[in-house]
Amino acid sequence: MGVGSISMFSPMLLSEVAPKHLRGTLGSMYQLMCTFGIFLGDCTNYGTKAYSNSVQWRVPLGLSFAWALLMIRAMFFVPESPRYLMEVGKTEEAKRSIATSNKVSIDDPAVTAEAELIAAGIEAERAAGSASWADMFSSNGKVVQRLIMCCMLQCLQQLTGCNYFFYYGTIIFQAVGLNDSYQTAIVFGIVNFASTFVAFYVVDRFGRRACLMWGAAAMVCCYVVYASVGVTRLWPDGTKHKDVSSKGAGNCMIVFSCFFIFSFACTWAPICWIVVSETFPLKIKPKGMALANGCNWLWNFLISFFTPFITGAINFYYGYVFMGCMVFAYFYVFFCVPETKGLTLEEVNEMWEDGVLPWKSTSWVPAAKRGADYDADAAKVDDKPMYKKFF
Repeated sequence: MGVGSISMFSPMLLSEVAPKHLRGTLGSMYQLMCTFGIFLGDCTNYGTKAYSNSVQWRVPLGLSFAWALLMIRAMFFVPESPRYLMEVGKTEEAKRSIATSNKVSIDDPAVTAEAELIAAGIEAERAAGSASWADMFSSNGKVVQRLIMCCMLQCLQQLTGCNYFFYYGTIIFQAVGLNDSYQTAIVFGIVNFASTFVAFYVVDRFGRRACLMWGAAAMVCCYVVYASVGVTRLWPDGTKHKDVSSKGAGNCMIVFSCFFIFSFACTWAPICWIVVSETFPLKIKPKGMALANGCNWLWNFLISFFTPFITGAINFYYGYVFMGCMVFAYFYVFFCVPETKGLTLEEVNEMWEDGVLPWKSTSWVPAAKRGADYDADAAKVDDKPMYKKFF
C-alpha cells in the first residue's frame, strides 16, 4: 500500500512543483531513483548471498527501513505543491513555493504571473464543481479521453516486456555459462540505472511524443533480433528441454537485451510517469493518476505471473508478442498522445479542452502567447463523433 501510494504521489508532486522547463527532467528523477534502488537492492542481495542465517534478509530489509526514514526526513525540506496551496487559499505560501522551485525572490514578476495562472485554473475548476468517480468517465473537458490515454500508456509500459528481462533474464544468461542469477540481476541493474540518465537530456529536448515513438521503434528492432536468434539458434526444434549451448547466439541475445533495457530506460520507463502526472486537471488528478498507475501495477503482476507458463509453452517466441505490442504502441502514441513539452499544467489542460490533434500538438500555442497570425482552427479537431475525436 505504501509503495502504491508513493508511485502516485511522487510523480504528482514533482509535476506540480517543478518549473515547466524542467518538469520532464525532474519527473525522470522518479524513475532514476527507482532504478537506483533496484540496483542497490541487487548489490545488497549479492553481498548477502553467502550467508546461511538471518543476515540474508535482515540486512536488505534493514536498509529498506533506512531509506524510508531518509525519505521521511527529506520531505520536510520539499516545498508544498503551489497548486494545492492556492486551492486551499494560502496564496502567499503558494508564491513562496513557486519562488523556491524557480530560485527567484517571491516578488519576481514571473512568480506573480504563474500564481495568477494557477489561480485562474483553480477558479475554472471550482466553477465546474467537485469531481466524483463518475466524472472520470465524462467527455466534458476530454476527461475520459485523458484517462484512456494514460491507462493505455501505463499498460503499454509493462507490455514493453521490461519485467520479462528483469524477472526472468537469468535464462538468457545461462546460454553463455553465467549461471549466477545475482550477477545477472546486477548487469541488468547497471544498464537500467545508467541509461536513465539519458532521459534527463532527451525528454525536455526532443519532447514526450518523439521519445516514446523512437523508444518503441528501437525496442521493436531489439525484439526482432532477440526473438529470431533465440528461436532459430537456441530453440530450433521447439522442444522444451533442448540443451542451450550456442554461446555466440547467447552473446548476441545478451547484447540486444542490454540495448532493449537502454531503449526502455531512457524513454518509456520515465516518460509514461511524466505524461500521466501532467495530463489531468487538478480536481480529478488524484483519481486519474490512481487509475492509470493501477493499470501499470496490474500488468506488472500479470506479466510476472504468466511469463513462466508462456515461456514454457512458446519460449523465445514470446519476444514476438512484445514486439507486436511495441508496434501498436508506436502508432498509439502518434495518434493519441499530445506533446506537453514546455507547457504549464494549466496550458496542458487548455490544449486538451481545445481538442488539438496529437500530431499537430507540437505546433500548438497557448491562447496567452498567440500572435495575430496564429490560426487556432488549424490544430483543432473537426466536429466529429466522440470516438473519432479521441483518435
